[in-house]
Amino acid sequence: MFAPAYFSWKRFQRIFFTLAFLLFLTPFLLAGGLWEPAGARSAGLDRCSTALSDVWSIENNPAGIAGILHFSAAMGFQNSYLSPHLGTADVAVIYPVKSGTFGMNMRYFGYSLYHEMKAGLGYARQLSHNIRLGVRMDYLQTAFGDIYGHHSNFTFALGLQVAISRNTTMGLYLFNPVRVKLTRQSPEKTPALFRFGIAYRFSPNLLTTFEAEKNTNWQPIVIRGGIEYQTQKEFFFRAGIASSGDIFAFGFGWHLKKMQFDLSTTLHQSLGFSPEASLNLSF
Repeated sequence: MFAPAYFSWKRFQRIFFTLAFLLFLTPFLLAGGLWEPAGARSAGLDRCSTALSDVWSIENNPAGIAGILHFSAAMGFQNSYLSPHLGTADVAVIYPVKSGTFGMNMRYFGYSLYHEMKAGLGYARQLSHNIRLGVRMDYLQTAFGDIYGHHSNFTFALGLQVAISRNTTMGLYLFNPVRVKLTRQSPEKTPALFRFGIAYRFSPNLLTTFEAEKNTNWQPIVIRGGIEYQTQKEFFFRAGIASSGDIFAFGFGWHLKKMQFDLSTTLHQSLGFSPEASLNLSF
């Protein structure tokens, strides 16, 4: 029997339509949402990120934060498919020390009736002049409505970057290899994710990157490619394509010595545009 204080017809309608909306989007969100790379720079390259090194590497490939030499902080927001209920907010903090680099990040996806949260604490170290290794512990939480409570668990991610040559970097990223469950009662497991990427710099002004992604809840291997061109000292233009999901992306960046602002959007073949903005600061 429902308690009157916790149930009303209006609340039932909201929950019903939220469930229907999420079920419709599930095939698309399993390849995105909290599992997408963070930062508008990566979004402008159609989510290529594994072989790059910036503040958002704490989420995209923790090995990349070993290349950051100053205390840094960043925040970003993505509006998936221009829906007011499908926003993702990101924050990240990077703190280098003599023995390596620490990083923290948090992601929040959704709204009051349904949301997911992921918080991570990572550490990376430069093992040699051309090898970086990183690890991140993650706390996952999913909440539905205001009467069903929330469920949570812990998992981890591993990252590796290798400078193959002066202009070529290879990156590997593995998230949740043990495929944890959010609840003991549910048989459904959080997906594992594997990415392999290569970045090649043709010149100081031109960077290209390619990436392959496999998600255990998304059968096809997704292939991505992106290009970043620096027109002047502070201005960058980016574009990318992918074999599935967000099939096209573009964006730009304005980089000063201690500030970096990036704005981009991806285009899904069925659901439309997902604009994203991020701001990075170094101290």
